[in-house]
Amino acid sequence: MKQCPVPCLFVAQHQQDMASIRKHLLEGHQCRDAWLALSKLVHDPRQRKDCLERASILAPDDEELLIAYLEARLAIDPADRFAQQRLNEIRTMRLLSDVKTPYFHEQPKPRLIGDILVSIGAITEAELQEVLAEQRRGSLLVSDRRIGQLLLRRGLITPSKLAKALIIQQQERSRARTAPQVLGEYLVEHGYITAAQLEAVLTEQIRLDQQGKRYSLGQLLVRMNMLSKDEVERAAKEYEKAFWTQFNA
Repeated sequence: MKQCPVPCLFVAQHQQDMASIRKHLLEGHQCRDAWLALSKLVHDPRQRKDCLERASILAPDDEELLIAYLEARLAIDPADRFAQQRLNEIRTMRLLSDVKTPYFHEQPKPRLIGDILVSIGAITEAELQEVLAEQRRGSLLVSDRRIGQLLLRRGLITPSKLAKALIIQQQERSRARTAPQVLGEYLVEHGYITAAQLEAVLTEQIRLDQQGKRYSLGQLLVRMNMLSKDEVERAAKEYEKAFWTQFNA
């Protein structure tokens, strides 16, 4: 596998030639620019989404590329809740960045989920590198190549370990202001549920997700008898109000 520089000179010279770009990729080049160029040449929305996903994996810090990928997912499935939530988070943080004051200090950059799993002893660094390599060479036919899901499929972690790592990651993102506080954090902070209950409900959410069953946090809290439907709705309204209050402070 060869990692291409950005910008890639080959793609710059052949960006309108689909055959040349495909040949470039088939030769084993890990090339963000090639996948990005291909996304503009294909006509099928699913193929465009797949190309943008591959490009985004190769450039995880490119926010504009991530936005394009999420929008491509929503163009195929407007009900894709994960894509819509992530897109909303990015747009919200861009708004928040416009209202930062000099009193905000630079926070440590939040860790990636794989690094967190290594730090808590769930996997080894070697296992992480092996799965990252699998992610980069993954088939376009596999729609979910998130690190957590790949580790679950390999049996290297349990849903409980992934849930714990996701909670840590969200806490780090909130402290660093790279993502707004999520509902689960709000529920713990305001005494609706305990940290242990949040971990349990996220574990169940991940377990069901592996079976192709999609449940929201609120639905599972009711299903697992942690909160009533009325309590979930009341907490959700409080959370929504607290969230938007940030913009009027």
